[in-house]
Amino acid sequence: MKNNILNFLKDYSYTVIIGIVMFMFAFVSCNDITYPSFEAATVKTEKVTDITGSSAIGGGEIISDGGDAISTRGICWDSIENPTIGDAVFLDTLGLEKFTGLITGLKGGTKYYVRAFATNNGGISYGDNEVFTTNVVPYLTTNVPTDITGISATCGGVITESFGAQIVERGVCWATTENPSIDDSKTQEGPGDDPFTSLITGLLPSTTYHVRAYATTSEGDTGYGNDVLFETQITDYDGNVYTKVKIGDQVWMVQNYICTHYNDGTPIDTVDYTWHPDDVNHEYGLNYKGSAMLDPKFAPKGWHVPTNEEWLALIDFVDSDGTKLKEKGTDHWDTDNGTNETGFTALGSAFIYGAPLKSFGTWWTSTKDSNGIPFRYYVLDDGSIGGGPWNDETFLFTVRLIKD
Repeated sequence: MKNNILNFLKDYSYTVIIGIVMFMFAFVSCNDITYPSFEAATVKTEKVTDITGSSAIGGGEIISDGGDAISTRGICWDSIENPTIGDAVFLDTLGLEKFTGLITGLKGGTKYYVRAFATNNGGISYGDNEVFTTNVVPYLTTNVPTDITGISATCGGVITESFGAQIVERGVCWATTENPSIDDSKTQEGPGDDPFTSLITGLLPSTTYHVRAYATTSEGDTGYGNDVLFETQITDYDGNVYTKVKIGDQVWMVQNYICTHYNDGTPIDTVDYTWHPDDVNHEYGLNYKGSAMLDPKFAPKGWHVPTNEEWLALIDFVDSDGTKLKEKGTDHWDTDNGTNETGFTALGSAFIYGAPLKSFGTWWTSTKDSNGIPFRYYVLDDGSIGGGPWNDETFLFTVRLIKD
């Protein structure tokens, strides 16, 4: 028993001694490790150049990288002193010691502060403030567009403050994107600081545009008015005007199509369209041969003859209830059961093969079945909906267009 205890203490002592030695070895080894230390870079802000009423060129130079690679560099600016990367910023991606960037979105006649910056593992560093003042630019307001057609509109502006600058050119500029500039389409109304009106031409039908009034000074600085939205009318080549309605995820014309030309100006053969013989006032829309409505140039740009799937989506949206598509009243239907809650305004156009007006409406689709027969759909006077590929391309039916 005594020998067992002595042996246990002996073994335990060896274990403790070995543990202490290993601990000391690890302690000494850890203290011998040298960890790198990083310092922030040193950066210099360059003088601001090419100052206009809305932009300028700024830049900087990396004087020292602080012993570590620079991860980002650029310039930041604000109208308050000591701007940071949380303000307006330009990031340089070329990786050069000297860099420049375009400062944009500035207001005329305003003092700004700009600083170069650089970041590495040592943190972020800034150069000194460089101060500059933008040139004076005219203040304007943009008039609400009027006389809007499918291809033109009238708009203008008022120069509310010129700050004594000489206005050498003014007008309106427009584009399909926000905040158009004189680099986009524009009118030129000449010098002066009095209110002006311009005719905007060359527009596309059924298109949303942005327009701004502008005025340019003798110093070459341009001021802009507020951005105003307008949408051109939906027109065809003949100049007929249509309206539209959004139904679910679709946008439909509210009227049946009545154009006698393809969208490139080529006349549709007169044997390929006709009015219903009882439609003396031409209210229900033209009936077109399937071969005409299947031509890729049949519809105005931005619109097309709906597919079978698009008609099925419309039917599904109204739960197969055609009264939701029918025009209210009995002007164009026999029965006053239409709610027209969708705004589709279906008319009882029937067809030219002996069917009386006001009894039902029927419309082509651009989809053919396996035998090459186009589908068409109908809404009966009682609100029933149906469709199928029943008649070949030589038959004539009305057409309702849908937006691309």
